[in-house]
Amino acid sequence: MEITIDMKEITRFMRMGGRAPDTALAVRIEALRDEALGMVRPARVWRRFPIENGVIATGECRLDVVGELARHLDGCREVYLVCGTIGALFDAFQRRVSVRSGADALIAQAIGAALIEKWMDMTGDAILAEMAPGESLRRRYSPGYGDFPLEAQRDLLAMLDASRKVGVSLTDTLLMVPSKSVSAVLGIDRK
Repeated sequence: MEITIDMKEITRFMRMGGRAPDTALAVRIEALRDEALGMVRPARVWRRFPIENGVIATGECRLDVVGELARHLDGCREVYLVCGTIGALFDAFQRRVSVRSGADALIAQAIGAALIEKWMDMTGDAILAEMAPGESLRRRYSPGYGDFPLEAQRDLLAMLDASRKVGVSLTDTLLMVPSKSVSAVLGIDRK
């Protein structure tokens, strides 16, 4: 599946405040974007789980639905757990261009952020397409937001078998590999 992003999406992640880049910068962004798009290998996995007694669980893995996550999921009886990535080749691209210049590093970072956000939006659309009439999704809520501990990613990724299915793993310091990856909980609403 192909992902495309435009200049406006990239410059938003460059924190340009809606300003259009000058010609030289626009040319550089477009060149790096075109190169980056050749490095993108998107993958994703999702699975639906019930919330039972304030817990999302399977086997030995569990996510406690407490604090801000509980407030976010208030009224939901089920959730989707999801993990998406744009792949390891993008990480190699980002490292390679980052040694050339600080500007290229910033642009590559913004391109990667725009690509993974677009991929996760496309993933949400794909999940919606399989849902029953009258069901809808709440926005993504990821480990590390609010008081939802980053450590929850261990169980979330294990519950999805993300390492085997999409090649996403965690370092000892809980960084996702590949770096442009997202894990999240999406609450299911019923009308």
